[in-house]
Amino acid sequence: MNKMMKTTVALVAAGVIGGVAVPTLTASVAAYKGSVHTKGKLTVGLEGTYAPFSYRNKSGKLTGFEVELVKAVAKEMKLKPVFVQTKFDSLVAGLNAKKYDVVFNNMSINPERKKAYTFAQAYLYTDSVMITKKGSDIKNASDLKGKKAAQTASSDFGQTAQKKGAKIVSAPGFAEALDLVDSGKADVTLNSQDSWGVYKKAHPKTDLQAKVTKALGETTAAPMLNKKDKKLAKAITKAEKSLLKDGTMKKLSEKYFDTDLTTKK
Repeated sequence: MNKMMKTTVALVAAGVIGGVAVPTLTASVAAYKGSVHTKGKLTVGLEGTYAPFSYRNKSGKLTGFEVELVKAVAKEMKLKPVFVQTKFDSLVAGLNAKKYDVVFNNMSINPERKKAYTFAQAYLYTDSVMITKKGSDIKNASDLKGKKAAQTASSDFGQTAQKKGAKIVSAPGFAEALDLVDSGKADVTLNSQDSWGVYKKAHPKTDLQAKVTKALGETTAAPMLNKKDKKLAKAITKAEKSLLKDGTMKKLSEKYFDTDLTTKK
């Protein structure tokens, strides 16, 4: 091998050509693959009881919008998806304890969470709703003051309800919150319009009703990671953008929500 060829090979190996550093495949992969919980795997925390986001079907298999999305994201990243189920109140604690790399669980981006965690790109955009029994005197967000709201206290909606002056009636999940409102043990529950739409479709004769309120703002859902995992968040965002571009995310949204909620309104 002559001197010039040796030099060229050395430059290529180092990722330098024409005096410009070129990221090699190995370097770019190592940038995020070295920060995952388990080598070669993307470990994801979720509830697994929150249809249509993540839930067990009749055969007991874990499925749902976020489950399929995670599988597609992991495939883009050339990682194997691993799911860790836990209750909502334990999701953040599990992330802090590094039991998983990221949470995919309809987690909205809010100022408090942004201070403590890193988020990849949002994958759902939807309005907030107040769900009550028909005939309720709760018409807008200001009417929440003094009312009993069925919520998971640590959730974004639970915190919003408290800020509006509501008294929290503890509910471990959306289904339980709806049961509390339906039974009269709570006056209202706040949630996203997509979740309500799925429930309404499955229970067309329900005595519950939902009112969209702009005062609670638009809600988003995004992958949530520990603050230092910025490289991994960037890699997840890159995978999401690819899935958005090729139509995969739109197809998944239409499959589970009957509409495309994957782009900002």
